[in-house]
Amino acid sequence: MNTSVLAIAISTALGWSVVATSAWAQTVPENLNGTGEVVVTSGGGAWEAAQRKAFFEPFTRDTGIKVVVVPQDDGKMLASIKLGQPAADITEINGGSLPTWVNKSAAEEIDYSLFGKDTLNGMPDYLKSKYGVGAVIFSLNVAYNTRMFSEENAPRNWVDFYNVDAYPGKRGLPKCESLLNGGLLETALLGDGVSPQALYPLDVERAFAKITKMKPNVGRWWVAGADAPQSLVSGEVDMAASYNGRIISAKKQGAPLALSWEQALLQYDYWVVLKDAPNKENAFKFLAYISQAKPQAAFSTEIPYGPINSDAFALLSKDLVEALPGAPERKGKEIPQNYEWWGQTQADGRTNYELALERCVSILSQ
Repeated sequence: MNTSVLAIAISTALGWSVVATSAWAQTVPENLNGTGEVVVTSGGGAWEAAQRKAFFEPFTRDTGIKVVVVPQDDGKMLASIKLGQPAADITEINGGSLPTWVNKSAAEEIDYSLFGKDTLNGMPDYLKSKYGVGAVIFSLNVAYNTRMFSEENAPRNWVDFYNVDAYPGKRGLPKCESLLNGGLLETALLGDGVSPQALYPLDVERAFAKITKMKPNVGRWWVAGADAPQSLVSGEVDMAASYNGRIISAKKQGAPLALSWEQALLQYDYWVVLKDAPNKENAFKFLAYISQAKPQAAFSTEIPYGPINSDAFALLSKDLVEALPGAPERKGKEIPQNYEWWGQTQADGRTNYELALERCVSILSQ
């Protein structure tokens, strides 16, 4: 099965309607037209197939700029920048990695003057960083086994998750290796009653105190994203911190799982333009193009991740919108993770992430 067919198979298997690329045709601003090429990295497989259909092929068709795809490899990209020979123009990185790229002077400042006003208005502020443009949204949610909890008595938020008296059963939480991506500290503080508005800066000691108290009730400390749903299905745990896509996919395949969107921790990737990229202008045009509502809607239709332009939701089917993080009707219930805080450097030169990781290893190894 080729990658394009695989992307369609994934969407169809999960119940989303597949829309022909022509349905997303649009008028392109003249300032995005050009010549030459732009070199973009991709992770391959169904991910790349979705990108090609929603982003790469339409961009070339509408602007005349050829997209050249190369394998995604953060280490190789950073090394090439250090040598003064960027191996690509654009790459996608986890949001938590952006401070590292900025500190290493590895990313160009984004030229938002090429972005249409409607596009910018549709993008949340946290996805319009000085050095990165939002690429995709996913989330960490309270997930549970429906054989253990019915819809009426299910945990709704992280306060419920940490309340073992009202909601008995084993929990699944991330290991220190997944401290940041697994939202371990944020969810612990929310579970201790901290309001979303007062979450940052994180009270690290309070978070670890809450986690330490929960340790006897943890049935699985997970690392990989697949671990949480697997442990829920096997009965190893009764509820877990888990990524939305993993739970929704398992549920569509018949697993007795469900999740809550209340206090979901929104996580996201950024597109970055490599420092001294040879096709920098075309790179900015590419980002301005794919950040529009229609390309974003096309991508979410191909593979179920949240669009970075809120206007895209109006172009998607209701059942798909309900499965995507960042949906307008859940505004206020979801909490964007603050990657800037994690990347901040303290007096000793270490970042908040490095300090928290050291503390995590010390506590969870006891």
